[in-house]
Amino acid sequence: MKYTKQERLEIGKEIYTHNISVYVAAEKYGIDPTTARGYMRMYRDINALPPVADNAGSAKPAPRRRIDYSDLEGLTKEQLVDEVIRARAEAERAKKGYTVQEGGGAGKEFISLSNQSSR
Repeated sequence: MKYTKQERLEIGKEIYTHNISVYVAAEKYGIDPTTARGYMRMYRDINALPPVADNAGSAKPAPRRRIDYSDLEGLTKEQLVDEVIRARAEAERAKKGYTVQEGGGAGKEFISLSNQSSR
């Protein structure tokens, strides 16, 4: 459906002012979400308004989670190196989609993190 420039600006204003989300506007007006977002940007640019952070209306970034390292304070250098190696191995395994149940040697049990094949 074709909309006039004024209608596009009205749709953009609704999105920019958070009256409706991009996806609700897309469904309501029968347009693609990318088009709805474009209408919002057109409204913003014509009115020289600042960009919006997200559809939730929050311009502040999410607070950073503080990590407690107090349990590592008493470790020796060798123990810290072992912890770093263990953490890196866990991260690499997670990227590949599995984890290892605690245990050593040939008795390790590999656990898939999803039901999908890793191929």
